[in-house]
Amino acid sequence: MGLCAAVLLAVGCDKKSNEFPPQPFYENHDISVCGINDPLQNIEWLREYCKILKEMQNFSSTYIYLYKVKGTDEPLFQTVISYSEFDDSPFAQSTSWKNCTGKIVFGTESGMPPMPGVVEDFFKDKEFVVELFHLIKK
Repeated sequence: MGLCAAVLLAVGCDKKSNEFPPQPFYENHDISVCGINDPLQNIEWLREYCKILKEMQNFSSTYIYLYKVKGTDEPLFQTVISYSEFDDSPFAQSTSWKNCTGKIVFGTESGMPPMPGVVEDFFKDKEFVVELFHLIKK
């Protein structure tokens, strides 16, 4: 799987992310958000974040999703990293929500369970829009 992921990273992937089984690498460049076409390339913090993710070794998968706040349509980027050394733990993920400028507006860290109800309250007014990126290493 490692070699396959490396090859896909080098040449890219034209497959859609909703295929099963999911492709090891996916980037969605066909979207406009924050007043910018192709945010993965044209929003500096997001481009740099994806570059770092591609170079990281100590995770099993990572995803970037686009959400919007219901009623305002404010875009939010959800980044999720699952860590391979903790695959059996329910808290083996780091999740953050960032606005268009890259400022974290909400997040949870690996190994630290959130307070009861905090995540549910945050999700009450959020709506999924599209998957922007994923990289599966395991």
